[in-house]
Parts: sequence; C-alpha cells; structure tokens
Amino acid sequence: MLRRSLSTYDILTVKDVVEAYESRGEFQSVFLTPLVYVLFFTFFASAALTHVPIETMFPSQNGLMAALVTSGSDTLTADSKMKFKNIQSQADVFPWFIDTFVPSVFVTTDYNNVSIPVDQVGRIAAFQKVVGAVEIKAYVAPKIPCDVSASLSPIYKSCHDWANAEQETPWYLNPKSPAQEIIDWFQEVKANHTLVSDANTALHINVATYNGELNLLCITALQIKFQPGGYVDTRSKMTSMPLDPYGNDPSGGLMDLITGMFFLTTVGMDYRKIARHRKQKKAVVWTKWRMVTWMSLASVLTFYVFWIILSVLVAQAQLKNEIIAMENPAFDFEHNTALAIVYFIDIMDRMKTMGTIMIILRLSAMAAMCLLMFRILGSLRFHPGLNVVMATLTKSLRSLAPFFFVFVVCLSAFVMSGCLLFGDSTKAFSTIGMSYVTVVNMLFGQFNPDMVLDVNYYTAVVWYWSAMVVLSLVLFNMLLAIVIESFQKVHNSSDKRTAPYMAAISELARVEGLWLWPWSRRDMIRLGRAVHADELRDVSAAAIAKHLALSDDQARLLLAKVRAFKRVRQLEHHISSNQEFVFMTITCNLDCVVIEMGTAELTIDDVRLAYASRGDFVMIFLSPLFNMFFFLVFAACALDHTPIQAMFPSENGLANIVAKAGTDAVTTVTTTKFSNMATHHDVFPWLTNTFVPYTFVTTDYNGRNLSTPDLRRVNYVHRILGAVEFKTYSAPPRPCDVVDGPLGAMYAQCHDFDSPVLNSAFYIDAGADPETATAVISAKQASGAWLDASTANLHINLATFNGELNLLCLISLRVTFQPGGFLQPIYQTKCMPSDPYGTSYLAAPLDACVLVLWITTIWMELREWCRDHRRRTGQPPKPRFCTLWRAVTWLSVVSVAVYFAIWTALCMAVYSPTFAADLTALETGASSSQPQLLLVDIMTRLKAMGYLTLSVRIAGMVSLGLLMF
Repeated sequence: MLRRSLSTYDILTVKDVVEAYESRGEFQSVFLTPLVYVLFFTFFASAALTHVPIETMFPSQNGLMAALVTSGSDTLTADSKMKFKNIQSQADVFPWFIDTFVPSVFVTTDYNNVSIPVDQVGRIAAFQKVVGAVEIKAYVAPKIPCDVSASLSPIYKSCHDWANAEQETPWYLNPKSPAQEIIDWFQEVKANHTLVSDANTALHINVATYNGELNLLCITALQIKFQPGGYVDTRSKMTSMPLDPYGNDPSGGLMDLITGMFFLTTVGMDYRKIARHRKQKKAVVWTKWRMVTWMSLASVLTFYVFWIILSVLVAQAQLKNEIIAMENPAFDFEHNTALAIVYFIDIMDRMKTMGTIMIILRLSAMAAMCLLMFRILGSLRFHPGLNVVMATLTKSLRSLAPFFFVFVVCLSAFVMSGCLLFGDSTKAFSTIGMSYVTVVNMLFGQFNPDMVLDVNYYTAVVWYWSAMVVLSLVLFNMLLAIVIESFQKVHNSSDKRTAPYMAAISELARVEGLWLWPWSRRDMIRLGRAVHADELRDVSAAAIAKHLALSDDQARLLLAKVRAFKRVRQLEHHISSNQEFVFMTITCNLDCVVIEMGTAELTIDDVRLAYASRGDFVMIFLSPLFNMFFFLVFAACALDHTPIQAMFPSENGLANIVAKAGTDAVTTVTTTKFSNMATHHDVFPWLTNTFVPYTFVTTDYNGRNLSTPDLRRVNYVHRILGAVEFKTYSAPPRPCDVVDGPLGAMYAQCHDFDSPVLNSAFYIDAGADPETATAVISAKQASGAWLDASTANLHINLATFNGELNLLCLISLRVTFQPGGFLQPIYQTKCMPSDPYGTSYLAAPLDACVLVLWITTIWMELREWCRDHRRRTGQPPKPRFCTLWRAVTWLSVVSVAVYFAIWTALCMAVYSPTFAADLTALETGASSSQPQLLLVDIMTRLKAMGYLTLSVRIAGMVSLGLLMF
C-alpha cells in the first residue's frame, strides 16, 4: 500500500529536501503564531481590566455623578433647586452653588436626618471622602475696547478679550467646614462680585475623593464655561484610579508576568524572522503585518510604562502623609491656613496628574487590544478558510480607495451645509468637527430629525432627505456591495484552495499522525542534516536507506513525509502570497499592453488627433483638483460669512433666556415657560412672570443695580435695539358653516383663522423697568380686547446687538392659536454680523478667490464649448452643452452668483447710512417727536436682514450641493 501511494508523488530532489528541512521552523511558526497572539491578547486584556477595575469604578463614579452632576427639570419657583446641567446663565450659578452643590458636598446629616459621626464628615454620597479640599478656579477676560462698527459704537462701549482669559487666585474650601459656613462664604463673594461677573469665561470646580469601600481615588472636574453670546456650557469629567494597584487583586501581578513573557516571545519570534532574512541575505521588508506587530508591542509597552508611573505616584509616601495630616483632628485649619493651602495644592496637582495618566493608560490599552486583534486575524492568513475576513478586507481596499474619496467629498458637502443651516441653533452642528460626528451618526441611525426640523422645517426636510438618499441609500449601499462582491470572490477562491490544502494536511496526518510534525523524528532530523551538509546527493529510497542504515520501507516513509510536508508548505505559501500573485498578473497584462502599443501602426490622423487632444488630457487631471479647490474655498467663504461658532453661543444664550423651556410643576407659584404654554390662560402669566423679568433687566446676577451702559441687555450681553415689538393678528368674523337647527343656534358666529389680519401693534421701550413693562401688559389684559377668542397669532419681536461677538440678532416669538383650542409656541432666532468685513480679515481675500475660481470655471466651460463647435465636420454632432454634467456646472455657477448677490444685498442693508442714522437718533433721543416711526423702521430693516441671512444660508447649501456633484 505504501509503494502504491508513493507512485502518485513527483520525484524529489536534494534541493526540495533541503528547503523542507530549512522551513521546518516556519511550519511551526505558522501554527503556533495564532495561538501565541490569542493568548497574548487574552492575558493582556485580563491585565488591563485588572489594573482598570471597571466593575468598581462604575458604581463609584456614577454615585459621584448622581450627587454632583445633577440634571433634570427645574421649576421656576422659590423652592426650586438649580441643577448643574440646567445652568443657563450667570444668574443660575449661585443658586446651584448654595442650593445643590453645598448640601451635596458639605454634608452634616445622613439620609435619616441624623447627624453623622465626626470621622464621616466630608463625605459625598455617604462613601466618597473628600481628599484635601474643594478647589474653585475662576477665569476672567480683561476689558478691551469693542471692535464694532461706528454706527453701533455708542451702544456697546466696552468688551472683553475672551481669547486671553486670566486665571484668578483659586479658592480652597475645607470639606470639614459646616454647610452654613460655606453658604455664608458664597454669599460674601456674591456681594463682593469676586466669583461671578460679566467678565467670567469659566469656573472650574475640582473635587478629589477617596472611596474606602472600593479603595479608589477619584478626581471630579466640573466646568462652567461662559461664552460671549451669553450661552453657558456645563461639562463634567471623572477619572478613577486604584489606590493600591496590586493589593486589591493579587492576580494583577501574575497577569503582568504572563503578559511580559508573551511580549518577549513575540519580540523574539519577529526578531528571529528578521535574523533569518539577513542570514539568507534578503532585504528585511517592513510589511503591513510586521508594522502592526511592532505597533501593538509599542502600545503594550506604553501601557506598562504609564502603569509603572501611576503605581509609583500612588505609592508615594508624601501624598498619603499630606492626606493623613489634613484628616488629623489635631490639625487646625484656621491657624495653619498657609500650610493647608500648600497641602491642598500639592494633593490636587498630584491627583490631576494621576487622572491624566489614567486616561493615557486606558487609551493605550484600547490601541493595544485593537492592534492585537488585527494581528490575530493576520496570523490566520495561511488558512484558506480562516483567511476569508482579512482577504476580503484586503481585496476591498483596492476598490474602496476611489469610493472613499467620493464619500468624503459628499460627506463634507452635507457636513458644511448642515453647519451653515443649523449650526447657530443646534449644538450638534455648532462646529465642523461636531457636524462630521453628527452626520456619520445619522448614517447609523443615531440621529433625531426633530433636532433640525425645529430650526427651519422646510430647509431641514430638504437637507435631511437629500443627505439620507445620497449618503445612506446610494453610497452606503455601494460600500456594502463592494465588500459583499469582494467576499464572494474570496469565498469562491477559498473553496477552490481549501480542498487541496485539506488533502495535503490529511496526507501529512496519514503518514505522520495527528502531531503533523515529522521533524520531531530522529530519522527525519538525520536526513535533513545529511542533505544540508551535502553528505547525501541522491534522495532515492535506496540511497537514503544505505546512508542512514534504514530499511527500504523506512526510507520510503521518510520520503513520503518530506513530500507531504513540502506540499503543505507550497500551498501555505501560495495562499499567503496571493496578493503578490495578483500583482504579477496585473504587471504581466500591462507589459502585454505596452508591447501591443509599441508594435501598433499610427496614421497621420492619429497623431493629429493626439496633438489636438493634449489640452483635454491635461484637463482630465486638473479638473478634479480645480473643482475640489473651488468647493473648499467656497465652503470656507460661506462659513466665514456665517460665523457659526459665534452665532451658536449668541443665539442659544438669547433663546435660553427669552424662550425658556422645561417641565412646569402645577403649583400656585409656578412661572410658566414659553414652550409650555398650552391655553390662552397661560399667555399673560408667561408674559408678566417670565418674559418681562428676563427681558427688562435692572439688576445683575449678584443682585446689584446695573449701571446705565449695562441696562437694556438680555442675559447681560444682548443689547436691545429700539424696543420690544408686540403684534396680534385676529381672525375676521364669518358665518358658521353648521347645520340648521339647535346646533346652529348654539354657534352663531365663527372666525376665518386661515386669513388673519393685523389687529394691533405696540412697542415697549427697551429702557423700561420691569414694573413699567408689566403695567403695560396688565393694561392690555384688563382691556380684554388684546387677546380674545378671535386672536389667531401673537408675535413678539426682539432685536439685539452683541458687542462681544459683533452680531445683530432678531428673535421672533410666535404663539399660534388654532380654532380647536390648540396653542403652538414657536421661536426663531436669526443672527448676522454687524460688520461683515470689519470683523473677519479673511472675508475679502476669500471672496476674491471665489470670484477668480468662478470666472475661471465659466472660461473653462465656454472654452470647451467653443472647441466642440470648432471640431464639427460634416453632420454636426449633438451639442455637448446639454449634457448632465455641464448642466450641473452651470447650475453651480448660477447658485454661487445668487449667493453673492444676496450677500451683497445683506451687506448693503447692514452698512446702510439710514440704518446707522436711525440707530444713532434712537439712542441719543434726537428724534423724540417720532420715536415709534424709528422703531418700526429699525424693526422692519432687521426683519429684512434676517430673511436675507436665511436666504444666504440656503443659497450656500444649494451651492455646496451642486459643487459636490
């Protein structure tokens, strides 16, 4: 049977035996490498999760978050407690400090209202012991002259340099102090105006805690950022770290030891391969898999370097001694204030350093595990079945490169247009970076369309569905098609390669056994050494039997093992080098094309045609670059004309005050919020109790009276222009369309709500105090004719100027009364730069670049069109002027022209001398005889500017979409 089976093999040469003998190490490596990387990944992941104890960090950090980072709905009553996430203005900061933060941190009684023991004083949420002190840092922007247009300079006389904020001396609050003492301190700094002022850019509150139950240190950072538009952004960050890295879990040291062994094994394996290449005088090639290997090793090494640094910092005696000294009852804080502050600063700095290292530690662990995962997949590429995933990805990359370019262009167009349309109102689109994240999340279904539909319904519908059709239905499905096609090809080819590979493995197992390692036999080693030392020049059975003193059957068995081993190695090499084989095939095909082109005969017409088309050849390569440059420059120009990063804090700071929203408790002292109005009865309570106190402001957030330059400001930064406009629209009466009889008698008269007409309009001067404004509104309510059953709409328009950001804003509050009794409150805010070319130094250069590119595009299209007509011979072909892409080009040219036409109209309105004269006259009181006419004129101009601003953004969106195509 053995002789019959051997007859099917090819004859072996000495070189084949030598190659099989020398490749025995590679054969071992092929099967052992995946196992090594799997174990490496497993033990490193176990070590990382041991050093970063997530199961204990989660309850610790979330317990702190529930106590410090409070969120939820606040009612505007005298008993309301402001929550951290609900802070919307400077006026909310002290209520949060006094009513929420202090009772949560400086605790004196437990949840049973029983006084807590002395050793438990200074704990948050019963378990988190405050370490050192509570640190409060204030950042203040220095005052500078306002960079505003001349017409608005009398309104806004001083501004702040928000880009160069300075840190004030931090405050440190002793956690052992009674809550009332801390509250008194906050009241004192409030009265002195030293903690919160109109110059504040940020407040940082840092709290370091220790949880003895879980043996964890935690640093909590609360940040309140005040932006120049009045918008307040609250952020929080928590980082935990074990206090005794190896004491909590003894298995951590064992995991580190095993991980270190696998680290050295991996380094040795790869270094052995490099040494083998050098020994064979081959160039050491840094393939993608070798780079992944060394990057994974570098990330693992980085993890342990920072872990050692963290362990050393945690184990330092100075930190523990300072903490113990501060907790010693004998330590007198009042008499050792300087020493206590030194201890506080040192403890806080050490805790912050450890928190930063902990974040780097977790990031490096994440990178290491991802790289080790890819290395495991790469080590399986020798197997035709297990190699399907990596082969599919590798094959897909060739097709994904051009697809990815197209996808990025389309994605960028919708990102920038979304930022233009919604960035001023929605935080998710307030920056380019956040817009990219939002649009990508939209592709995966993590997006709420109401976020943009509430801004501008019709433009949002067009943008949203266009993005979903282009990015999701078309491009995303094309991506799936590319991957599926590559998988199908790889799967089909793997089926063809699996059969011979498994047959070769089966044959090797038949002659050697399940061990599959023939070179462990003494006779095989003797054979390999003999041929390698050139002692055996003939590898026939008889020669082997004679040289090694074996029987003929034993010699034939050795040859069978060598043949089976060689066959397996050949198939493994073929599977692993499939990419190189494909590359050689492509190269061969290209060589054949070159040979055919070199031997082809050319005519005079061919040469003439080639010469005439040289310009077309250049344009093929230059047109994509030119169009991409046009797209990017126009996008930069549009975003510069519409400064979203300034508009977002301005519009949201204004809307958070004027158009408040939230949950109202049903109490007698509830202050109704704008978005919660549901019936006619809610309108006057909202106007008198919410709108007037927050619009006609005479005191600041510290309770002091505002100076004359600071009056007429909403949220302390938005200077009201002129007055607040109130308009009501009434539905004219009409006969009811009801049946005759008793029902008709019940409803004698109806109203035409589809055709409302202006009923009344009045203005309340921006300089009025809250009492005067409330009296005017109360008089309207007493008359009974301002809001009645026939009222269809209530419009309140408020125009403001923000000198810090140099923006004009118009907020429109609209309350629609529908005949069914349903009341719909809607607000819309539009901002525009008050000095479009004075604020930004890039505006004019970008406009000039766009103009040059616009003219160049027209010249290129006309040149191509003329060339097409000059080439007509005989029967004229169909003009290329009517092609789809030429139509898209001209539509993009027209849309850019429309954009700049509207932008020019907006600039003319902003720079209008009449507008400046009206503002000056209204501010100085020069036209006291006809102030209402000035108010009407200013409000009309600002409304027109608002519509122009919206039109500019829509035109920009359309232009970006057409330039994308």
